[in-house]
Amino acid sequence: MFEEKREVKIFRITVKKVIQRLQEIKDCDVDKFKDMVTEQFDGYDYEGEEDLVGFDSWPDITNDGDYKLGIKVNHEHAYEFTIHIKVKNKKISVKNVL
Repeated sequence: MFEEKREVKIFRITVKKVIQRLQEIKDCDVDKFKDMVTEQFDGYDYEGEEDLVGFDSWPDITNDGDYKLGIKVNHEHAYEFTIHIKVKNKKISVKNVL
């Protein structure tokens, strides 16, 4: 009788958890950083939207220095995260996330 199967999303993480995950990124290879950031958003969505935008506005982060990078879920009302990073010797460490 009631055998209808539904796909249920079990885990949903909060903004606080995304920030915590991002802040834990240390000594990540420059080439892997975008994928690493994307992984930290696993389980996070805004009104069902999970796709991330903002990568195309990032500056070239292959040179040593401090950078601010914006990223958010592709929804007009979604929170935009600002990731403060330090690049040294082709390794990235997140210093802060706002």
